[in-house]
Amino acid sequence: MADYFGWDIGGVHLKAARLSAASGRASLATRILGFEIWRDPAALAARLGSLRDARSGPHAVTMTAELSDVFPTRAEGVRTILGACAEVLPGPPRVLNLRGRLVTLDEALERPLEAAAANWMASAKLVALARREALLIDIGSTTTDIVPVRDGEPRPAGRTDTERLMAGELVYTGVLRTPPASLADRVPLAGGWCRVCPEHFTVMGDVYRVLGAITEEEYTVPTPDGRGRSRNESMARLARLVGADPATIGPTAVETMAHFLQERQVDQVARAIVQVRALWPGDPPSEAIVAGAGSFLADCAARRAGLTPIRLDALFPRLGGDDWSRAAPSAALAVLLAAETGDYRFTS
Repeated sequence: MADYFGWDIGGVHLKAARLSAASGRASLATRILGFEIWRDPAALAARLGSLRDARSGPHAVTMTAELSDVFPTRAEGVRTILGACAEVLPGPPRVLNLRGRLVTLDEALERPLEAAAANWMASAKLVALARREALLIDIGSTTTDIVPVRDGEPRPAGRTDTERLMAGELVYTGVLRTPPASLADRVPLAGGWCRVCPEHFTVMGDVYRVLGAITEEEYTVPTPDGRGRSRNESMARLARLVGADPATIGPTAVETMAHFLQERQVDQVARAIVQVRALWPGDPPSEAIVAGAGSFLADCAARRAGLTPIRLDALFPRLGGDDWSRAAPSAALAVLLAAETGDYRFTS
């Protein structure tokens, strides 16, 4: 049996994947650990070590944590993160760059900005193993990636975060950490409209707990008030958006606010999908490949934009394991490493 390991190092989560392949069969196992890198960047190596599998095999790394403002520059962030990886991961690990190449650690250290914020490329490369034409929509805790795949390769209009923001391929909205006040300056209340309080009272994780779209276990980021993740606690935080408590405005009013905010977020992503499709040469595909912790949101946005959503893991029916599409970039890196050896074929 051969094992392959992928790592996605974000500013709020560390995601690790192990692909085990043998005799034409393969399975993926993923692990997600909450870790806010800005609170203790020196602890990164230890946290990576806590996730490291005892089995041997090649490792590959991608990241977005270099954008954290704990690092004076993004280049310094990349080098710090890669230093922690070199300390903990054997190999040394290879690093994904913005061109979709797995380069050596030394190459990545020499050209750090080419390795910055490249995790979306891993997921898009995986999609390209199964579809020559597709649109990937990966929604995580903080951001949304919308990546065109054409002629069997990722074909983004932009590669850096700034270029992708301009093209609509990166939307800074996610299902957990996004402030609701970034989606609307008013919400429906008592038959009218109420301006919102743009304080750190609540996040979209509370919206989706109120709506039952995520579980307490799936609310994997710290809560704004440090309290729990029950539906009632989320309702209390969401009510603060209008300077109230559920007892004063009523639970139905809080639920109405939650539905409204979900609609605003779905619309935000759907408009970005339309923007990306408008740049497609010829007829764009009618399918959207959805992934991430917010795959349910990607599903809704894809349908609103007139596309048929398909889960990323459904593209690979021979690839068993847990719900690995929630950690798509790390899982993709493990698969890409294995595909590179030629020992296993992952086409559907």
